[in-house]
Amino acid sequence: DGAFHGLRGRLSLEMIQFVEATRAQVVGSEERRQTTISRVRKAVESLWPRAQVKMYGSYETDFYLPSSDMDFVICLPAVHKNPAAARAGDLEGRNAINETWQQNLARKLRSESWVDIRSIKIIERTLIPVIKLCTKDRRDQVLHLDISFDGPQHNGLASVGLVHHIIEEFPVVKPIVLVMKQFLYNRGLLTAYTGGVSSYCLLLMVTRFVQEQPPSWGDCGSLLMGFLDFVGNNFDPRNTGLNVLGRCYFSRLNVALHHEQQQQAARWATRTGGEPVAAAQLRGGGTPGGAAPAAAYAAHAAYPVHNKPYTFDPLFVEDPLCPGNNVGRNSFRIFQVKRSMADAHRALKASLEWDISSTNIDDFYEGCAYPLLKCMLQNEDVFP
Repeated sequence: DGAFHGLRGRLSLEMIQFVEATRAQVVGSEERRQTTISRVRKAVESLWPRAQVKMYGSYETDFYLPSSDMDFVICLPAVHKNPAAARAGDLEGRNAINETWQQNLARKLRSESWVDIRSIKIIERTLIPVIKLCTKDRRDQVLHLDISFDGPQHNGLASVGLVHHIIEEFPVVKPIVLVMKQFLYNRGLLTAYTGGVSSYCLLLMVTRFVQEQPPSWGDCGSLLMGFLDFVGNNFDPRNTGLNVLGRCYFSRLNVALHHEQQQQAARWATRTGGEPVAAAQLRGGGTPGGAAPAAAYAAHAAYPVHNKPYTFDPLFVEDPLCPGNNVGRNSFRIFQVKRSMADAHRALKASLEWDISSTNIDDFYEGCAYPLLKCMLQNEDVFP
């Protein structure tokens, strides 16, 4: 047991080394990113001179991998409230054409010499439409960009503060998330619109797991093993949802029933012309067992019942910034995610056991910087 615990400590050390090496690699290419930010800002301002271009996501929260997307959000001005611009933009005023903001900007970006025009895609069938594109550069220097527009349902900027708060309370979350991001990226499972899990969803899943652990348990290697085992072998996304704000897992069925009862109460009140009757009164009192906090239920009621996210979505991960919003709604490949994590847990466990019995530690390392992490990161299973 002592030897096994020591090896988990070495796994933690490898994770910290991986984080530091990744950070050094990102810093080494910072100039290219700053140039790209300036180019995006210039392109946007040529269309909307008063627009603000802001960064959010992993680049702003220091969860950035060399393979990560750069997330931009464009905040268009309230024209009638702001002072007049020095000059009119190409698409402002009477000459504006009847296109969406995404189409306008995509058309502009196609004329930019630094953009690989073949990479430009507008993803519209999502809660927040996004323009995806790549810079035109050598293969090892290409940057991937996601550009969206600010709006009532866009919580990208607010999420930056949330992530900083989480890391302040649970510092161990950062190395786990960075390793897991690389792990899922290698398998094509880190993109929500293709059925994987988003970086934000992954962060919430790791945070909810760490919330369950004793405060004194700060060994990130042990926590990584525990997270892989929990999600890969024990967590059932069909029946269980998670709520970081309420620090709980909950029965999706119970929440769905409670939500339906609230909707029935509202419909009944509308038919009778009376005040809405609490769902608890309709069923004789009580609260749904194993569900999220009451404050979250109040927000759940605002979402239309025909969405039925509590029963139909493949994964339910509640957004702390918008209770009732499910950031796992598009993760239809969640069982591939689970299988890959189960395989990674088995591979790591086997490597730890092999290392304990090995008489020559050099045979295990073979000059590799992260021999234990290599067992999970370089797994050959890639899900197209």
